Formats: sequence, structure tokens, C-alpha cells
Amino acid sequence: MLVRPTVLNDKPARGSVRTLTDLTGFKGGSIAREDVASFVVQQLTDGTWLRRAPLITW
Repeated sequence: MLVRPTVLNDKPARGSVRTLTDLTGFKGGSIAREDVASFVVQQLTDGTWLRRAPLITW
């Protein structure tokens, strides 16, 4: 799995992420480092995004 986060920030985690594969109309964003780490760890057992490359943001 390849994870493509938007601009990383040091803000507190929100506890959820927005995942996109179609970037049509996407204008940018940012995401907390902690949310990226949580998403990656979750995908180790979940597999929802296996063999895909989602962009994650908030």
C-alpha cells in the first residue's frame, strides 16, 4: 500500500481521515502526522486500501 498524505502538520489528531483516489477537483489540504500514522497502522490489519494508493487529508 502506498499512502499519499497532503501537507503534514503538527496539530492534534482529529481521529479520522478523508481518503481519495479520484483527485478531480481536489484543491489541497493538510493532515496531522498522528492521523497519518494511525491510518497506516490500521491498514496493517484492515486491508481496505490494499493494492491502492489513496491520498489522505482532512
